[in-house]
Amino acid sequence: MVILMLDLIDARIKFQPIIKTINLIIQLLAQPFIISFSIGNVLGFIGAVNPVGILGSLIALGVYVIFNLSYAQQIVKLINSNIFRLLWIIYFFQIAIAPPAYFEMYETNDNWMGTLLTTGAIGAVTYAVVIIKIMKHWHFGDPVSLIRDSAKSNFVVVTVYVLLTLLFLYSDLVSTNGLEKLTSFSIWKLLLTTVEAAIGEEFLCRYGILTLLLDFVRNFRLRIPIAILGSSLIFALFHFLNLSHQNLSLTIYQFCFTAISGIFFALIFLYTGHLEMVVLIHFLFDFSSSLTSGNASLTGNITLSDYQSIINLAILMLILLIWMMFGKRHQVMERNAKILIKSKVVQNNAK
Repeated sequence: MVILMLDLIDARIKFQPIIKTINLIIQLLAQPFIISFSIGNVLGFIGAVNPVGILGSLIALGVYVIFNLSYAQQIVKLINSNIFRLLWIIYFFQIAIAPPAYFEMYETNDNWMGTLLTTGAIGAVTYAVVIIKIMKHWHFGDPVSLIRDSAKSNFVVVTVYVLLTLLFLYSDLVSTNGLEKLTSFSIWKLLLTTVEAAIGEEFLCRYGILTLLLDFVRNFRLRIPIAILGSSLIFALFHFLNLSHQNLSLTIYQFCFTAISGIFFALIFLYTGHLEMVVLIHFLFDFSSSLTSGNASLTGNITLSDYQSIINLAILMLILLIWMMFGKRHQVMERNAKILIKSKVVQNNAK
């Protein structure tokens, strides 16, 4: 009997790490969904009795942020592998904006405050706060440290970025067929949808994914272009999810355009150190495109001229990327890249 008990204790000790790992995985996957589902349904119930106003929306945001921050600080910070960290920030992005799925009743009632809840803007803000916190837990830099330590930008580089921004905006505003279809309420909905995309996607792709990729390839001489191209490709691949409500040709076009714009956004972020600037530019791109089409999704047919525009933009981005890899421009980006992964590198060297 004693031998049997000792064998059981020995087996339990051997399997304990496996059990802990399984428990961690279950909590990583289940907790954000439970939080999202719970907050969504509670607010949906409250809204059915008494419409949620500004105060209710602020409370929803506060509760949602607090619950997810607690989850991140207790569970997510335990992830040690950058591969699993990358997978988690992508997974969490999909879940963080889920509560709006439980507020469909507001859209049918044309409730302006309800639309604020249904678009995912609250989820995007929550995601940004949680990602900044968890990246600090993982010993990476944050956007605030980049702003604080950012170097003075070169006038020529800034001028090039401004001109290219205007070029992108022109490509979005070249058609105004959808403007006459818009009402004040539809503009409000497009505005919130664009805020969701600008904040959520930039904190996911330009901060989270780009930083992790920079750490992946920190010993490579060409780490900056590798990380930029990698994060831009992942950013573009996300848009294949739009196949649920738009056709394949439009989605492929969107994939190409977002891959190109992703390179542009990453270059701006790594050179200026101002993620909020990239969020603003992303917002302008998406909002201008939504205004001209009258819809947050792409509509119409892709023509030969559209593909020619994409090719021209791709060539411009390739030239810009190569140009930024030389001289003080490259030094500034290397400096900002080191700020993003500095504490991580110091920690690894200490080991």
